Amino acid sequence: MKPYTLLIVLGLLATAGWAKESNEVKKNQTFVATHEWQEIPEGQGIPQGLHVRINLQTGKKEAKLLDETDESSNDPLKVIHKNGALAVLPDEYDMVKEEVEEDDEGEAGKPKKIKHLDEALKRIGIDYTPEERLESIKREFRSYEELKKTFEGMRKAFKTDGEIIVQLIEEYHNITKDSKDVETRIKTQTQILESFNYLMSQYDNALLFVDQGGLDQVILPTLVNQTHVGLKVEVMRVLGAMCQNNPKVQIKVYERNVGSHLTQILMSSTRTEELSTALYAFSSLLRKFPHAQQRILSTSGTQALVSVLGKEAELKIKAKAATIINDIIVEKELVLSKSSADDDPLAAAQYAELSFPEWLEANSYCETMDALVTTNLYEFLEVPDILEYIINALDNTKTFCSPLWSQSPQFRHVLLTLRNRYSQSEDEYRLDIAKLLRTLIDKLYPDSIRHDEF
Repeated sequence: MKPYTLLIVLGLLATAGWAKESNEVKKNQTFVATHEWQEIPEGQGIPQGLHVRINLQTGKKEAKLLDETDESSNDPLKVIHKNGALAVLPDEYDMVKEEVEEDDEGEAGKPKKIKHLDEALKRIGIDYTPEERLESIKREFRSYEELKKTFEGMRKAFKTDGEIIVQLIEEYHNITKDSKDVETRIKTQTQILESFNYLMSQYDNALLFVDQGGLDQVILPTLVNQTHVGLKVEVMRVLGAMCQNNPKVQIKVYERNVGSHLTQILMSSTRTEELSTALYAFSSLLRKFPHAQQRILSTSGTQALVSVLGKEAELKIKAKAATIINDIIVEKELVLSKSSADDDPLAAAQYAELSFPEWLEANSYCETMDALVTTNLYEFLEVPDILEYIINALDNTKTFCSPLWSQSPQFRHVLLTLRNRYSQSEDEYRLDIAKLLRTLIDKLYPDSIRHDEF
């Protein structure tokens, strides 16, 4: 190493040592504070209790002695040096600063009181004293004893479904006799029937309704003697709800000859809503009740169902009638199947006596369905859901209607057209309908040469 190089290195080391020593000296020196702001050297320690700030222009920390009269209104923040840490406090600190006051006996150290507490509470939405708050709570909330008395009073007003049914039957019977205000009477009767419709969805409620005279005091008088269509519609809704999946009620209704009254409505009415609810009640009465099917369908029941298919009514009403016919045929076939017959031989024997297909033929069912299909081509193109019900009915009655339908060119043309149109759709449901139509056509015309017809 050259001599001058060695001198430079020694000089640098000496300078570094001197700088380190100088920093340690500065750090150990005591900062002498005055009432004027002084810059705090880097690494310089300061005593506690000083007012410290950062000069935003120089970026340096400055400190001075605390001045009790200085509110530092010009400084948005105050920085207090305490226990070696910097605490930044807002000016509002002075507003809520706690001070110890002596009580009436002159003792110190009692609970502290906050200045401007009322203003602070108002800021957060509490503008009343604790005593006022307690009174407010007492007004808004009740004691356990008061709640207990209220609950006991409510319990006395509670009524079971059975009590409500008995009361409603009595009210309906009494208001029927009052003919002074017809509009009010009809409105009240409608409300009672709507309540019955809700209650009849429960098995036991329907039985209680029958046992308490609901059939004689509510259902039959309205069904037979009432001329107001709205009330007849509501009472048939109640009838359908109480008969649905309730064999005991079905028997009671059948014994009161309600079935014949429903068939009369089906044959005579042309109103959509009345026909719809009559079909609902008629279906609920007959389903899984072979004895009633035998007696009602062998007389006027089948004629009533077929008459609906030929009425000047909406397609959805005709689809409901076709569905009832289809379901009765399927129900019989299912019960007469080997497994079902072994499970319930009595029901199988009753269904075996049911000659429903023959009654349909006798009442011109095949001719009526032929006319229904051939005259509603364009309507069926717009209602695939209704067409599905019609196809199912055609499929399950083709055994005895096939000779007629297979000889009807117009009937075949409509089926082929519907199949072709639905096959061209991109809708999955419509494509399923096309498959059903294709299957039906194959069964009705197995030996004919089929081609697309439009």
